[in-house]
Order: sequence, then C-alpha cells, then structure tokens
Amino acid sequence: MGKWSREGLKWMTLLTLTEAKEACAVLFGPHVKPSLDFFRYLQPSGLKAAYRKKAFETHPDRAGARGEDAVKMAALFEEATTAYHDLLPVIRSNGAALSCGTADSKRKQDAVVSEKRQPKNDLNHFYDGSIPRRNLLIGQYLYYSGMISWKTLIDAVVWQRRQRPMIGQIALKWNKLSEREIQRILKKRRIGERFGECAARAGFLTRFEVMTLVGWQSRRQCPIGEFFLRQNLLRVREMEHMVKRQQVHNRRISFELRP
Repeated sequence: MGKWSREGLKWMTLLTLTEAKEACAVLFGPHVKPSLDFFRYLQPSGLKAAYRKKAFETHPDRAGARGEDAVKMAALFEEATTAYHDLLPVIRSNGAALSCGTADSKRKQDAVVSEKRQPKNDLNHFYDGSIPRRNLLIGQYLYYSGMISWKTLIDAVVWQRRQRPMIGQIALKWNKLSEREIQRILKKRRIGERFGECAARAGFLTRFEVMTLVGWQSRRQCPIGEFFLRQNLLRVREMEHMVKRQQVHNRRISFELRP
C-alpha cells in the first residue's frame, strides 16, 4: 500500500462506495457506472483531466460568456472541486481509502449488516437509498448518507433538545414570567402543545415575546454534531467533511428549486 498505511488511512476522511460513485458522477457524468475496480485502476492523471474539464465548464468567471447564472455556476464549480478532493485519496490509494478499506470502517459495515438483520420495525436501521433531493439538516444528511442509524439520529435530536434551556426558564430569567405564572401555564397546556404556544394562547406572553424567547433558545443549544463526536461515531475531520458535503448538497438543491 506504500505510503497509504492503515495507520495513515485511519485518520483520513473515508468515503463510502456510494459517496465515491456520486462524486464520480459529478466529474465523469451520470452515464459512467463506476465499480470498486474502477476506483482501483483510475489514475490521478485521469481524475485531474476530468476535473479540469468540469472546472472549465462550470467556472463562474465564464457565466457571462455562456449566458448562465454566475451564482449557480459557482455552486456547480464548488461541487466539482469537492468531488475531486473527495476522490483523489481514493485514486491515489488504489481504492483503499474507501470505507471498506480499514478495520475501523469494516466494523461500521458489519454493524450495518447486523442492524439490517433485525426486525423491520426496529428503529436501529441504516438508510441505503439515494439522498433525497431536498434541503437537509446535518443530522438528516448523515442518516441519508448511511453514516448513522435512524435510532442514532433520534437519540441525537433528543440529546440536543435536553441541552438547550427551557422557554420557561429563559422567561423567568428575563422577568417575563414569574414562577407562579409558569406553573399556571403548565396546568393549562394541552396535549402536544408547546410551552410558548400555551403561554401566548393564555395571554401570559405575546407572540413576539415567544418568538424572541425561541430564537434565543435556538442560539444557545449545542450543535447536534457534538453528539456524534462525543459518542465517537465520527471524528472531527469526518464531521467537518460531512458538513461541507451537506452544504454543497443544499446549495445545489436550492438552485434546482429556484423558479
């Protein structure tokens, strides 16, 4: 394996075969159907040539000459650049930088197989389809990329909500509500009704005050990515890589949905 030792690969951001195929489609076109052998035998020079061609076609500086939207072309250019940098370690390592190339990723793959053998109503399953063509939050993107199970996503959402301060506590700190008023609101809450909605319905807070409290609460909650790092499900570099891919995905979808 040369310089691509297992110890070195362990600290790389590994691509799944699905992600590698998606990146390949960006540079070579959807008509190309790459296999594991394709990534093993493709040379860096071939990858660079495909990237240069795609970069020339999508560079935003050429938007005026082509009569295209410069912002849209910038997104396509960034997507091509991301695909190139994603695939380069895979090509240089003859496919070893794919997620099937290390013992650590083999453990993840074995976990996926094990989870899929469980009953279909079990929440602890992994998604293996294509990524939905809509804007996704980072937790959703990790799930649809096959990085985490559905149960892990739910656990992460619950954890995040528990980390943020409650609306009642914020209102009490801001002298918007007293402890007695909070207790009265809790008694008036309907099933499934949020605290702020009940407070506004009962006249204890205005709609604007509720919006302000919710906004402050959202800014104080921990990023959901912290959960995956604390649980050792992803490394920092992997998390940063997936966030970048999610942002590129969302920008591309936003342009596709523009009227």
